[in-house]
Amino acid sequence: MRLRLLSRASDLARLQAMLVARALEARWPDVEVTLITRVASGDRDTSTPLAALTEKGAFTADLSNALASGEADAVVHSWKDLPLEDRPGAGIAATLPRADPRDVLLVRSDAVQARPRQLNVLSSSPRRSWLLAQELPALLPWPIDSVQFLPVRGNIATRLSKLIAPRLRADQLLEPHALVVAKAALDRLLGFGGVFDDAARALRTLIDQCAWMVLPIREVPGAPAQGALAIEALRDTSAFDKLRAISNQPTWDAVMREREVLASYGGGCHEALGATVLPRDYGQVVSIRGRSSAGRIDAGWSLIAERGPIPDAAADGIWPRPDERHRASRRTLTVDRPSGDAGFWVARAEALPDGWAPAFDQMIWAAGSTTWRRLAERGVWVHGCSDGLGDLESPDINVLAGRSISWMRLTHKAAASGDPHALATYVVDETLPQDLPSRTHFFWTSGTQFRRAITQWPILRDRWHASGPGRTSRTIAEALGSTGRVGVWLDYEDWKREITCR
Repeated sequence: MRLRLLSRASDLARLQAMLVARALEARWPDVEVTLITRVASGDRDTSTPLAALTEKGAFTADLSNALASGEADAVVHSWKDLPLEDRPGAGIAATLPRADPRDVLLVRSDAVQARPRQLNVLSSSPRRSWLLAQELPALLPWPIDSVQFLPVRGNIATRLSKLIAPRLRADQLLEPHALVVAKAALDRLLGFGGVFDDAARALRTLIDQCAWMVLPIREVPGAPAQGALAIEALRDTSAFDKLRAISNQPTWDAVMREREVLASYGGGCHEALGATVLPRDYGQVVSIRGRSSAGRIDAGWSLIAERGPIPDAAADGIWPRPDERHRASRRTLTVDRPSGDAGFWVARAEALPDGWAPAFDQMIWAAGSTTWRRLAERGVWVHGCSDGLGDLESPDINVLAGRSISWMRLTHKAAASGDPHALATYVVDETLPQDLPSRTHFFWTSGTQFRRAITQWPILRDRWHASGPGRTSRTIAEALGSTGRVGVWLDYEDWKREITCR
C-alpha cells in the first residue's frame, strides 16, 4: 500500500512527518510512505502577528484541503494548531507519544551579564505574554521591574536569529533580550540527526549564545496539545484504519482533556490559555492557567487519580496536624563542592550551600517552583524544576544541553545515606510525637521519617498512608505493598481537604 503523507515545508514539520512515517512502516511493513509538503497560508503571511490572524487553522486548513481533493492520504499537524472542529469527512486518526510540553526561555548571554531591569521578550503568544509577565520576575536571578513583549514570526532558527542578531526597524526601539519557544521543537530539531544534522548544528550555535531555563509547568502550562502530533485522514479509508494502529493512548487521552478546557474558553487561539495534562502512573496531573477575553480567570493544579474509598479522619487523627507541619529544624553541614560537571538537583533552597555560587551554565534543577524562586533571590540561575512531583521526574534536558548530564541530589543526611548520587548538605532534626499510634491517617514528606515510624510502631502499617509523588511514595509502596491504604496527592492541603471530617 502506498500512503502519501503531507506536512508543512519547514524542517520541523518535515521531521515530524518522518516520525510518523517511521511509526507506520514499523507497524505496517507493507506500507510505502511518500512524504510531500505544502506551504500553509500562515507561513505565506510572515508579517501579521500571530494573535492578529483571523483565519481559523491558518497553519492547517490548506493541508487539510488536500485530503478532500485527493492530493494526500494523511496530514501531519502540530495538534495545537488545529481548530476544535473536524473537517467534513475527516478526523484525527492517531497521535504519537508526546514530546515535552514545556516552554523554554532563552536569554542572550550578554543580557544575562547586563541584568536589564526591563526584560524584552520575543513572543507573539497571548498565553506566554500573560503568564510570563506574572512569573518571570520571580524566576530570574536579578531584579526585574517589568517584562515587555515583542512580536516575532518565523521558524525556530529564524526566531533565534532575531534574538541573537536583531535588525531593529525604525519603529522598533526595543532590543530583544529573550525568546520563548516550545521545548518539543528544540528537542526534535536537535535530536533527530541524519538529514537534519546541519540544521541542528546551526541551531546549536545559536542556543550556545544563550542561557536557558525550562519553565515550570505548574505556573506556565503549555498551549493545549503542545508537543503532540495530530495525524489527520479521511474517515472510512484504509489510511485512517492503519493510522489508528500506531496511536499512543496516554497522549491521546491527555490531549482530549486539554482540548476540552480549550473548548470551555470558546476554542479560539487568541485566548491566554495554558492547559497541560501529564500522564503518570499515579494519575493525570492537570495544570490550567487561563484568562479569557471576557475576563474569566482560572488557575488549577490538580491530580485526577483512581483511589478506593477512604474513611474520613477526625481532625485530631491525622499526621501531621496543621500545627505540627513545621516543627522540624534543619542544620546546615559544611560540605565541599564536588568536582566535575554533575548537575545539582536541589531538594530545598538551603540544600545548595551559599558558598558554592554556581555560574549560570552550572546545571541547577529545583524540586519545585518555591525552591526555584528562593534560589533566584540568591542570584542563582535555575534551569528548571520538577514542579513538586518528586526527584524521580526526569529533567529531560540532555538534548537541550547538548550532553548527558549526571545529577547529584542535594538533600538531608538521612535521605542521602547509601545513595551514590546524593550528597548530604543539611541535617533534619525532628522528634515524632508519641501518640502516633492513636492516629489513623498519615501524610509523609520523607521516606526516612515513614520508615522510622513504622519501625518504632509496627501497628501503623495498617493505617491510611499518603505522600506526594516521587521517592517517598515509592518507599511507602515498597514497604506496604498494594494494600489499598496507600495513595498519592499533589500536596498536604489537597490530602487534608479530602480525608478530614468537617
